[in-house]
Order: sequence, then structure tokens, then C-alpha cells
Amino acid sequence: MTPVFKCLMACGFIFFVRTEASIRMGIASSSKYCGEREVGWRIKAAAESLGWTVFLDEDQGSFVEKMQDLDFVVCLLPQNTFTNPYCPNYQTIFHPFNFLDGERHLLPFYEKYDGYLMTLQEGQSIEEGLRLKNKQFHCISFYPTVHHVPYKEVSLNNLVTMIPVWSNRLNDRKFRSFYKLLSRDGLVSFYGINKNDALIKRGYVGSIPFDGVSVIDVLQKHGVVLILHSDIHNQEGIPTSRIFEAAAASTVIISDENSFVRKHFGDSVFYIDTSLKASEIDRQVRKHMKFIKSNPGKALEMAKTAHQIFVDQFEMSNQLLKLEALHRGVVAQ
Repeated sequence: MTPVFKCLMACGFIFFVRTEASIRMGIASSSKYCGEREVGWRIKAAAESLGWTVFLDEDQGSFVEKMQDLDFVVCLLPQNTFTNPYCPNYQTIFHPFNFLDGERHLLPFYEKYDGYLMTLQEGQSIEEGLRLKNKQFHCISFYPTVHHVPYKEVSLNNLVTMIPVWSNRLNDRKFRSFYKLLSRDGLVSFYGINKNDALIKRGYVGSIPFDGVSVIDVLQKHGVVLILHSDIHNQEGIPTSRIFEAAAASTVIISDENSFVRKHFGDSVFYIDTSLKASEIDRQVRKHMKFIKSNPGKALEMAKTAHQIFVDQFEMSNQLLKLEALHRGVVAQ
């Protein structure tokens, strides 16, 4: 970044304050990856709120690869074939199984990056587990979270959740039975890129645009959100983006027993035990919904607490400021 000087006047005197020029960042994304595409739009919104200039490339980085005037590029894609040779490149690692070998070392393909934005189990020794052979390992914790969304008291209309498109939540027999039970009577509105008649009996509404904004509007429309993590999320102690979406939207949250959610959001969330059989999971969800409808004041108080936790700890703009600090260290080195 090139330093610039801002002219200010006070008490009749003119003086100059040194500032930093706006960061110019590229984002390598793809329309083929639903989650990564959505995160790209959220990063863009948060970065622009900081005054940064952002180039979101959804053609797998083919455009930002050639740009010579960027401060850095953030890559959201696994197995990306390029790095921009004119600036540092940072790789996001939201799911370790895409990036680590059997011994939990970073795969050689990813050693080309200058730093890493990582969602990993808390307490893990990143430097030891993901050591590089020929250079220092630069990283920060980074979650697929959301840009700033003001608190809004929502109407508790009904329960909403997303149809799974991968993981054991799509293929596991127990969870397939659970979704069928959950959708039998119109209690839940289901969203997803495709209707799945083998999974959902009733309640499919449609897809949500990948623009970083629409999902918040949808969640606020319904008021109560059901979040189910995959087994891999729960084993690794990492969150799905759904917890951040729901908290940012000020909605009431029902979640499985994910250790990250339990640690950071605590009693602001209703929990279900997904180790039980399908009928029992369904019973727990319906019990929570009955309580929420009968105690809207308590439920909305919990939602407000969850939103404040999101604001204090997980807004995307705060993560980008951490990325800026990481970048300064990389450039200085």
C-alpha cells in the first residue's frame, strides 16, 4: 500500500496526517461452488464497508490472476491452479479434509501461498500440524461469517432450514428419515438449490440467490432457524456458515451440539442431540418450537444475545482487519 497524506485544518492551522491508501484486493471464486461463492460476496460487502476496493472474480480467478495493481488476492477455491505473481496470495481453508493429508500436514499443492485463512479446531497447534518446508507459516483464524447486519426484532413465523447438498446429512439413513419426519406437516420451510423429493415431503420453497444479502432477508422472514452440521464439522469442532447467518439475521437458533457453537454462543441457542434416532431428533425440534411460540419474549432475548455475540466476535470486517495485519507482516518479511 502506498502512503498518502490527508490535509486537515484546525484553529486556523493546516496540518497533514499520514494515512494508508485504500487496499485493493482480489477474490478468486467460482459460480460452481455454492458456499464459497456466497462467502466471496460477503467478503466484498465487508471490505467495501472498510473503504477497500474489491475485485470479485467468479471465473476461478482468471481475471484477478493477471492484475498487477492489487495488494493481495484471497483464494476461496480448493485446487486453484494459479497464484497472482505480482502480489501475495492467501488461501482460505474452511474444511481441513480438502487441504491436509492423512497426517494432517498441508498438501504440497498449497505450499505456494503466502498465508492461510483457516477455520480449524480451537487449540490445535497450527504451526506444528501444518508446517511448511521452506518458508514461515503465516495464518489467522478465519470463519465463513457475514458482514455487519443491524439488529432487527424478527417475527417468529415458522422454522426454516437448508436442504443438504453434501455430507452424511444428505446420505445417512437416519438423517434422511429425520428430514422426512420434519417435512411431513408443513412445520418447516426448506430452501436449497434443488428440490429433493426423496428427502423432503412438504415445505420446499426454492433457492436463495448467492449475493451475500438474500439469505439474511430469507431467515428474517421466517424468524427461527434450524442448523445441522455435518459429522466432519462436529468431529473437527468447526462451524458451518449457517450459525453466523442466523445470528447476524437476529433469528432464534436451534442447533445440533457443535462444540464451537456451544462454546461461543452458549445459552443463546436451543440445542438438539443428533446422536439419537430420527424420531427423537424430530421430537426435540418440535418441543423447542412449542416453547418458542409459547415464550416469544424469552426466545427473542436469546436471539438478541446471539446477534451481539456475532457483532462482538465474528463480523467479517473484523476478520478482514486481521487479514490486513497478517498482510503487513508478510510484506515486511
